[in-house]
Amino acid sequence: MNANQIADSTLTFHPITVVVSAWDQNRTTPGTQHYLGVTIANRGDFDAVVQVRLESPTDLLRQWCSRPEQWLALSSGKSGELTFCIDVPGDALPQWLDYEAVVIPQGAYADYYLPPTRCRLQILAPEISETAQDPTFSLSPSTTPDRPLMVQLGSPVVVELIVENRSERVDRFRLECTGLPEEWGIQVEYPRESDSFGLVRLNDSLGVNPSDRGIIRVLLQPPPLPLAGSYLPTFRLASENDPRLGLLGLVYLQVNPVYRLQAQLETVQDQVRNRHAAEFLLQFANLGNTPRQVQFLLKPKTPTNLCTYDLASDRVTIEPQAVSQVPLTGTPQRWWTRPWFGSGKIYPFQVELRDRDLHPIAPETLQGQLTWMPRPWWQLLLTLLAGLGLLGALAFLIWWYFLRSPTPPTVVEFAAEDSRYAEANGDMARVRWQIENPQQIQTLKLTGYSPEGIVLSGPLVYEFKDGNPPAALQSFCTPEKTMLTCSQIRTDAFLPGKYVFELTLTPKGRRATPVILKTSPIEITAKPPPTVTALVPKSLLYREAASGIPTPAEKAIPVIDQAGIRLDWAVTMPANITALHLVGRDQDGRMIGDRWFEFSNSGELPKLLREFCEVGQTLICRNVPTGLTTVGEFRFELQALSADQPATAVKPKVSESVKIQPQTPQILSFQINGREAPAKLLIPVAPFQTLLPIQVNWRVQGGSTTRVDLMPSPGSVPLVGRVSVPLSPQGSTTIALQVKAATGEMLTRSVTLETYDPTRSKPAGTPSPTGAIAPPKSMAPPTGSPGLTESPAPSGSPAPSGAPSPSVPIGVPAPALDDRLAPSEAPPQFNR
Repeated sequence: MNANQIADSTLTFHPITVVVSAWDQNRTTPGTQHYLGVTIANRGDFDAVVQVRLESPTDLLRQWCSRPEQWLALSSGKSGELTFCIDVPGDALPQWLDYEAVVIPQGAYADYYLPPTRCRLQILAPEISETAQDPTFSLSPSTTPDRPLMVQLGSPVVVELIVENRSERVDRFRLECTGLPEEWGIQVEYPRESDSFGLVRLNDSLGVNPSDRGIIRVLLQPPPLPLAGSYLPTFRLASENDPRLGLLGLVYLQVNPVYRLQAQLETVQDQVRNRHAAEFLLQFANLGNTPRQVQFLLKPKTPTNLCTYDLASDRVTIEPQAVSQVPLTGTPQRWWTRPWFGSGKIYPFQVELRDRDLHPIAPETLQGQLTWMPRPWWQLLLTLLAGLGLLGALAFLIWWYFLRSPTPPTVVEFAAEDSRYAEANGDMARVRWQIENPQQIQTLKLTGYSPEGIVLSGPLVYEFKDGNPPAALQSFCTPEKTMLTCSQIRTDAFLPGKYVFELTLTPKGRRATPVILKTSPIEITAKPPPTVTALVPKSLLYREAASGIPTPAEKAIPVIDQAGIRLDWAVTMPANITALHLVGRDQDGRMIGDRWFEFSNSGELPKLLREFCEVGQTLICRNVPTGLTTVGEFRFELQALSADQPATAVKPKVSESVKIQPQTPQILSFQINGREAPAKLLIPVAPFQTLLPIQVNWRVQGGSTTRVDLMPSPGSVPLVGRVSVPLSPQGSTTIALQVKAATGEMLTRSVTLETYDPTRSKPAGTPSPTGAIAPPKSMAPPTGSPGLTESPAPSGSPAPSGAPSPSVPIGVPAPALDDRLAPSEAPPQFNR
């Protein structure tokens, strides 16, 4: 605001008035509703729309008030009322709830400021019904809302709680104090007790005998200058015998206000030169404990048309223990009245301060002044210099048009159009220049050098005739009378590398000196090499393709097919790919095979990949077969090779581990002479009877890494087979079938064959005769060592591959020999 507005402003008329009133005298209890009425009157000449909202530094107000913001429209001369409901929950603790009613006019009164109305709601302690045996306590000193305890600055507040145990048992009590600001100190002192040894120790609780009393002492230490107002500390006494019982007590504290406000006019710049504004700061320091609202009026002591003042605001609110500043500027007017000599012209002013609540301010009036400094001494010579300048200008014009030599050309600008170009876009380096006086140009030479000084481009020479550019530059240049501007001039530099271009300007005349300028380094980047951005196996776990019924856990795992492990990958810059190299490695890092995919033409897919890949901005291949079906754990590496990079410089992309797990082995059957083998089998042998061999049949489900051994002989055998085992005339024979998986898991089935003489007594603990079997009549005695026989196999079990029986199926392997490699020992391959 200017000086006129500051001097003429009044504080008496208020077009919008606000009255805030509570229905229950700002006191309520938990579980009740508190109503606040806001009455607004429009005494102005215009219609008004007013926004009213309740604001609080805590979130309790928005939790308890469903509509903290309301609007009211008032015609001129009308009034209205808004009602706010604060629903206090039943579990609310006794406390003071501080909040403000903020009224913001809109429309025609949008610039009118209404100070917020501060409100304080006291939540009282709920009434608790007591029984005859419930403990009680009383507070000393006793306070009420009408008779609070006055807090003396710098002195602690001592509160004593007298606890009475009215029960028939010893009880122990603990005290908790809440409801005070964090800067207040709270110290709870329990009586000291002596132990069995007579030592005095500190307690964290108060023990009270039945029908006895105890005292707890509490020290409330306020800060050096607490904020003025009412405080409501809440004491909650907890009983150890009855944790659900919580006794509450309140102490009403009152801190008297301290009014101590200091005002000062601080000078930032009080001397004005060249019509710059003088700067001041109205600084207010609130050393009290209550907020202060100060209004000020600026009164200049000189006519208002000689100097104008600008005050940022006409009022300020200073919080307790805070400092506020209001900028003030002053600007002298009428530049022709500025003094020529002396110490300057002084413009005094004063600022009158007034507290809104008429509290004291020291001082109440601030004096200040600004000085308009005299003109500088050199302005006295302006008239003389103006005459001399006129003569000089006349002499200069004579020299310019009749005596001076032609002005040589000057290169105003010479630079590259861009600092970086890309070979992939077919870019070539371009330069621009701007030259004054092009009529004096004879030749221009453009040469490109490497940073080491080797010529890489040009030189390109342009001959000028009569100041006109040659035909090679006419499409790039805009000739003017005194300036030649050329842009986007193509050079012959298109290969990758770094360039520094040099422009050599040769002026007309025999003794003219060439002008040489250079650009900053520019770079033509090579085509980016192709990069493998993704190499992802289609599945990280497969199971071996083998005959038999899989286990329930194996059914959820995909079966490896003839295509083997499949891969997905993505490669950038497919146009620059010359080959893709796929390498497979086992879990020890040994290479087990590789595949090359050659790209004959730029971006053309090989035949092996056309079915699985798509070419766009990126080469994307899905479900590419590798042919790797061997059991084991493998990783894959993929390299994207280009003509510009050697294979050793390309870092391959490594996939995650892919595992082909073997089929879980199972013993489907283990038979002796066509019957499932028990744990022990008795065979009757009469005296002088010829012992015939026992036919052993087995069927094992497993994969290529499953190893089957028949002990004690013949050792390694196929998954399905049959052998004849001779019997010992005396004693017992144990036959064991061992199945070992690649994971180290082993399955064993065994049977003990024992012969006995039926004419003698039966051995103790032997099975019944139904458990004994006799050799089949069709079996012939063995002619050599145990091995495969030609007798027919039992139903459901295939005959061994060496038997001539026509019922033997084709392809059943013979028993394994000792010099044959196990399937798990054969190296996996995927490039055949």
